[in-house]
Amino acid sequence: MSERTESRVKAAARVGLEKFPSVLPSTRADCIDIPRPCPYVSCRHNLYLEVTTTGGIKRLWPTLEPCEMWESCALDVAESGALNLEEIASLMNLTRERVRQVEIGALIQVKALLSEHAKD
Repeated sequence: MSERTESRVKAAARVGLEKFPSVLPSTRADCIDIPRPCPYVSCRHNLYLEVTTTGGIKRLWPTLEPCEMWESCALDVAESGALNLEEIASLMNLTRERVRQVEIGALIQVKALLSEHAKD
């Protein structure tokens, strides 16, 4: 067994993944009681991986294993209340400027959708 695989097996044992279902939770209610950090790294709300625009997968925290993250779920972060750009940047392992750029892009998309919906 490689050192990396062994590390992942130990991490899974620490979190106790064997007691979780192998199917991703489909609603917030399904995952609310799962111990954190969340072991479901393939969940779209997990902060460990990101799918790039080209379809690749990028680890947001290349030096951490999923069980070492202090915040692992975007839904948990959203429930905790409003965050400033610095706090979001530290959660996403991005710069404050990049978070601002993403925010502006998202706002442009929302405005376009709203104006399109208003025309209908």
